[in-house]
Amino acid sequence: MSTTVDEQKSQALQQEYNRYQELITQLETQLSTLTSQLQEHQIVDNTLTSIDPDKRVGRKCFKMIGGVLVEKSVDEVIKILSEEINSLKDQHGKTDSELTSTRKKLESWMSTNKVKIVKGNQ
Repeated sequence: MSTTVDEQKSQALQQEYNRYQELITQLETQLSTLTSQLQEHQIVDNTLTSIDPDKRVGRKCFKMIGGVLVEKSVDEVIKILSEEINSLKDQHGKTDSELTSTRKKLESWMSTNKVKIVKGNQ
């Protein structure tokens, strides 16, 4: 009888551990995506801001909005990009802090439940 209870407890702990690991993996993926988007936006912003302001006048720029290319001026796109960069930085910071907090929760949960990671021989 106690073996069944031990097995159930073990399975519950394994499921909880797997849930934490999945959440951490999702957050890491999201953080990676945000990082690459931020880098891409910064490259475009640096390229556009390096153009002399006198040469920007009348120059066309295209931005993809909802799957449609929209014609804008360079200055409009620079303004939009700076807003998006700030938004991405905020999201990146929030995701990073959530990831750190989740890792701490996992470590705390592991020490509370005396969980140790055992790698199987394969």
